[in-house]
Amino acid sequence: MEPNRIVVVGRIGSAYGIKGWTHVHSFTEPITNLLEFEKLYGRRGDEHWEHLVSVEFQRHRGELIARINGCEDRTIAEKLRNLELGVHRDALPPLQTDEFYWVDLIGLVVVNTEDITLGKVSNVIETGASAVLDVKGEKGEYLIPCVKPVLDSVSLAENVIVRWDADWMA
Repeated sequence: MEPNRIVVVGRIGSAYGIKGWTHVHSFTEPITNLLEFEKLYGRRGDEHWEHLVSVEFQRHRGELIARINGCEDRTIAEKLRNLELGVHRDALPPLQTDEFYWVDLIGLVVVNTEDITLGKVSNVIETGASAVLDVKGEKGEYLIPCVKPVLDSVSLAENVIVRWDADWMA
């Protein structure tokens, strides 16, 4: 399995209870879309992805909890904290026109309409109101709401995101 063909869709949080369950932070919308994937993979940092043979999910107070690979107690569950959850890219649902996955934005160059480069997208942050692009460049870090009119266009083919106004950088 090619590592770059797996995309992150969630992360294991803190232990939940004493029977091996953990909190799960789903990066899908809605969060229950995470339950739809047949195969989930796990990794820490830059390690290789490993297929998670058995993942049991439950909904709990509007959130997800999971027990992974027969994890039976809290001590083991605590060691799973920050484990990234991934799926094969081909398992993601197809996109409509003008839609994109957040993972596709990471690494894109952000410029304004006057062709001044702000930097590259290093992360996408969910704030509740909208997604925010974390852009790092030579002149610093910018947090840019991922909404119109702040963002003018996104071109995955050209590897660029256009931000509307140079005055914003001042």
